[in-house]
Amino acid sequence: MQHYADVDAGVGAEALRVYDAVCSSPGVTRSALCDLVSLPPEETSAAVDRLLELGLLESDDRGSVVAVATGAAVLRACNAVIRAAAEERQEAQRLAALVTGLDAMRASAGAASPDRLVSLESVRRTISVLAAQAQEEILASQPGGPRPDEQLKESLGRTRDALERGVRMCTLYQWTAQFSPATTDYVSYVTSLGAEVRITQDSFMRLLVFDRKTALISLREVPHGALVVHDPDIVNFAVEAYERAWSASQPFPTHYVKDEVVAASEDIKLSIMRLLTEGHEVSVIAKRLGFSHRTCQRHISEIMQRLGARNRLHAGYLISQKGLLDAPPAAPRQPAACAVPLPVH
Repeated sequence: MQHYADVDAGVGAEALRVYDAVCSSPGVTRSALCDLVSLPPEETSAAVDRLLELGLLESDDRGSVVAVATGAAVLRACNAVIRAAAEERQEAQRLAALVTGLDAMRASAGAASPDRLVSLESVRRTISVLAAQAQEEILASQPGGPRPDEQLKESLGRTRDALERGVRMCTLYQWTAQFSPATTDYVSYVTSLGAEVRITQDSFMRLLVFDRKTALISLREVPHGALVVHDPDIVNFAVEAYERAWSASQPFPTHYVKDEVVAASEDIKLSIMRLLTEGHEVSVIAKRLGFSHRTCQRHISEIMQRLGARNRLHAGYLISQKGLLDAPPAAPRQPAACAVPLPVH
């Protein structure tokens, strides 16, 4: 007897036993199947119904069942999925056209001010419509370090769909995102599909631009809200800012390389010291570099300890006095005199 212990739950071991029996005895009735597979009648009937639903069995007028070749069943199921996907895409395009038409009506009626979306659900719904409508390019910037797993999963479907349609997708992350396994796995997958992903040390705004016609910009007072902008001058300004940040960025590293991690650790240290000399608070430094407040405070405490500084202002003074930030950017990285590389989290 064939072993069915590890069968996918979507089919079931009982269903596979029934399918195997029907293949061996074509035209067998349901009642006869109970004896062939040694299952109670209700379980046999449920398994037959499941196989009929999947297209792996066919039934005649006499109640006998015959097996359908798995290749034909798979092809039939795939065609059904393809048709369903095409219908969903048409519906998304219809909704996108409706939104565009409503925007045109509002504009002709003298409706001013871009749309303000204040709920996470409305933002996601708008992004889904605009992503489905995009034909050429989607630009995205995601500050704040690693993205939550829930956000990555929520965006994966529309990202994959856009890439499969040939839409160019560029995403800019803050460089601390590279130390998140979930974010790195996501980036590795989407880049294998053709997406372009980079990281940068500089801070930047949260932004999405679709075909250089519509932009979503984060709201200052509503963390999960967004401003939908159609004005071509504002959109062009956002795109130019994005392109400047993109040109100064570097490819997102999807594989651990010891030398790169050490170099990144050195970069963290130098960036924090530079912001300390400018007199910034911990909260500002954390936001600029994409750290949590706690992680940033730990890095600063270690720098202060190595410098022998009494507080942040004293640390900034000592950094400037010792000239620790005077080395030109192109020079080879050397350990700073005041510290060893800081831990990266």
